[in-house]
Amino acid sequence: MAADSERRDVELLRAFEPVVRFTNGEFFFPVSVGRYVERATLWSDDRKGETRRCYSSTQLDLDELAEHCQVSQGLGHALSAVDTGADTKVAPRIPLKERPPLLQGASRLASVGVTARAVDSLNRLSLLFRGSVPGGSAARSFLIQRDYLQPERPTYYGRIIHDGPWVVCQYWFFYCFNNWRSGFGGVNEHEGDWEQVTIYLDRQGPPDPDGLPAARWVVFSAHDETGDDLRRRWDDPDLTLARGRHPVVFAGAGSHSGAYLAGDYLITVQPPTMPAFVRTVGRAARIFTPWSATARSGGGVAIPYVDYARGDGRAVGPGEAEAWHPVLLDDRQEWVRTYRGLWGHDTRDRLGGERGPAGPRYERDGTVRQSWADPVGWSGLAKVAPNPEREQELVRIRADQVRARLREVETEVDRIRTSLRTEAAGLAPGSPEVHSLQPEEQRSLELRMEQTRLTDELARMQGGVEAGEEASDPHDHLRHRLLPMEPVRGVRGRLLSWWSVVSTPLMLCAIAAVISPVFGLSSTLFAVYSVLILMSVEGVLRGQFMAVAMRFGVAALVLAGLYFAWLEWKAVIAVPLLFAALLVFVVNLREAMRR
Repeated sequence: MAADSERRDVELLRAFEPVVRFTNGEFFFPVSVGRYVERATLWSDDRKGETRRCYSSTQLDLDELAEHCQVSQGLGHALSAVDTGADTKVAPRIPLKERPPLLQGASRLASVGVTARAVDSLNRLSLLFRGSVPGGSAARSFLIQRDYLQPERPTYYGRIIHDGPWVVCQYWFFYCFNNWRSGFGGVNEHEGDWEQVTIYLDRQGPPDPDGLPAARWVVFSAHDETGDDLRRRWDDPDLTLARGRHPVVFAGAGSHSGAYLAGDYLITVQPPTMPAFVRTVGRAARIFTPWSATARSGGGVAIPYVDYARGDGRAVGPGEAEAWHPVLLDDRQEWVRTYRGLWGHDTRDRLGGERGPAGPRYERDGTVRQSWADPVGWSGLAKVAPNPEREQELVRIRADQVRARLREVETEVDRIRTSLRTEAAGLAPGSPEVHSLQPEEQRSLELRMEQTRLTDELARMQGGVEAGEEASDPHDHLRHRLLPMEPVRGVRGRLLSWWSVVSTPLMLCAIAAVISPVFGLSSTLFAVYSVLILMSVEGVLRGQFMAVAMRFGVAALVLAGLYFAWLEWKAVIAVPLLFAALLVFVVNLREAMRR
């Protein structure tokens, strides 16, 4: 019986398995967890905070890992194929003929404004003071992948969950390394990487033409998206379907995050520290660098990290040259349930970006992932009907509840008003007895407000029922829809790329000269002119010169006003007082003439 259930689960996973399209230049691909563990060293932190080696590479497999973690459950452990404890004198290098092609047309610095580029420089410097992966880790992982992990045999770990009206198909992909920072200029880098695709099937509605539950929604691992923003409807034009059933995932170069549309994505990364500084920089950027408002994809400072999800490289899945090798995943597999440690070198990075990740079931602190424990609630689908027919049925049920409540409210309002009129009869209008009736009057008012709200809700629902199954916009549920950037091409694009390399150092030098002049007033004026020229060039290259000129004009007027106020502060105070006196006189005169 168990074998039949597993066979059906695998068949369902294969029926909807995604197609993953990588960017040309990608280093790492989904590999077997078992083969990685066999090449990894298991490390553990003892109670004194010291690290010790539990198993050396080639001594471990998934069964041994599960048995070792039965008691400790893997907390404080880390698997690493690059950190073996051996003293490697020579840094590994990828043979030139085996290196992936360079990413073409990539200029992350040209994608954002000068303010964000300055913040990015600070973040790069912070790597000197927090944990980061050892040098050569990416190259060592690439060679381990090539020699031992069979990247030519791409693997996913599939899981089936039944939850109310939903059948959830979850696909987990393990990469031995994330080289987003060193390979593609991203924000972080770490050994090990888990990504997922989750598909939601409707088991209560009519089946698809092949008799399978109809697919309704899909979720990809993505930056900058949570809750409702994670998912896309099956008929969303953003979603590409291979053979009408297999969602196409465009994997980010190095980061392996999933995108619905091919392209380059600007990722907003707000530093977890210095929130006041970040807010101040963001406000200044919105005023003096108008392009930054369009470059920002969220509410924070758009530090220039670009996810290249172009889909122009290797592709795996149905209809492609390479097929998946699925492995069924559930809580019955001991290594899934017992190992709560990290899948990669533990750098102890306080910000987390350079540490190895936890596995598909757990977070780094050992708690169960939301996407594992409750994939329906995690994606915001607990409040969503699985199909239009069920939606209409629920609308009718809710409408009946609203009508019943309306009748109760109307009855209660009539009772309170009758009581108020009866109790106030024969009493003086301002008597204490009449004033004591105010709580009941307030209660009547609140019920009338509720009656109005329920009437409006009923009208909306009745309109929805009459509309029947009319399709809504597939983006209605989204608050933040992440879209690829529009590339800047041609001569202007090349100029902007080179300008972005030299402009930030020049700008920082000019600002430093303004704040702390070395050669006197003339040097300060020269620095101010340099800042104006640099910002003007930036505005021209981004097609925002007039906006920059207007902002500097307003700033000049404000500064002139402040300078005048500093020199003639008595006049600044006296003028508003005289104006106020004149205004009061005019108002008083008009009132006197009316009388």
